[in-house]
Amino acid sequence: MMESLAAIARELYALTPGEFIAARNARAKAAGDDGDRPLAARIRGLAKPSVAAWAVNALVRHRFEEVDALLDLGERMRAAQDALDRDALRELGRDRQRMLAGIARSARELGDELGTAVSESAATEVQQTLQAAMGDEAAAAAVRDGTLVRTFSGSGLDPVDLAGAVAVPESLGAEAPPRSRIPAAGGDVAHDPARRPDSAQSPSPRGATGPVTKATRAGGDELEARREARREAKLQAKREAEEARQDAEAAEAELATLDLRIRDTKDERRDLAEELRELKQRVERLHDAVTEADLLAASLRKERAAAQRASDAAGRAATRARQRYEKMP
Repeated sequence: MMESLAAIARELYALTPGEFIAARNARAKAAGDDGDRPLAARIRGLAKPSVAAWAVNALVRHRFEEVDALLDLGERMRAAQDALDRDALRELGRDRQRMLAGIARSARELGDELGTAVSESAATEVQQTLQAAMGDEAAAAAVRDGTLVRTFSGSGLDPVDLAGAVAVPESLGAEAPPRSRIPAAGGDVAHDPARRPDSAQSPSPRGATGPVTKATRAGGDELEARREARREAKLQAKREAEEARQDAEAAEAELATLDLRIRDTKDERRDLAEELRELKQRVERLHDAVTEADLLAASLRKERAAAQRASDAAGRAATRARQRYEKMP
């Protein structure tokens, strides 16, 4: 089931955040209709990625060479650090800053190409995630998987916290335990269901209250079931809250995109208005020229009429003169 779930996750996390929910629910329904209810439940539990996490996944799919070069640089930096090669570290550090700045630009450009606006803050998260992956092999593997749900950061000293960062952690070969399930100092395991006391881990309460009865065990099972139900409800509420936050982030990014388009439209309108003003002025000049041409044409018509009359009179006079000439003896 894990391989099928991982394959489905990679397909879903290749979609834009706006397409994710509907596609996820459709795949979960299809799995349920096929009778695989556990797989359907796991699919339905896949969380919608944040815009920044989606941007990292998109870079892995569409601009892998840039991501791979950055992660390779991280490996070389770790090797130089192990060798205490300060000169190499300084040079590689300059390359890292240049490449991180470039990957942030690529994330925003790719978001525009794929129809999902990547804000400046989301691009910063992309940088932080890839910078953390440069210094941590597990984080690098999580990035390369292309199914990030959330972004992460790292100090470079401690392992990167990948809890809840990857859609199907099992597909990476090792699942990072959530911090909330790490036992507290002093051996408190009350909130860790994987380490709750049982007959093999804690002394029997027989000495204090008598033998453990079936009713006691049933009560404990019921209590654990209620705890599990509360945990599931809390996780579902957390997923819904995260999806709502991501929807708000996407709406904010869309608003920023619309504001930019409005500014562009205003600039275009201003240019068109200026062009229209110039055209109106040209039309007025042409209208004046047409009027002058009309007046000139009218004047020329009058002159032509006068010339025609003079020509007709001259013709008549010439005819009379020729007739007189012909009558002469």
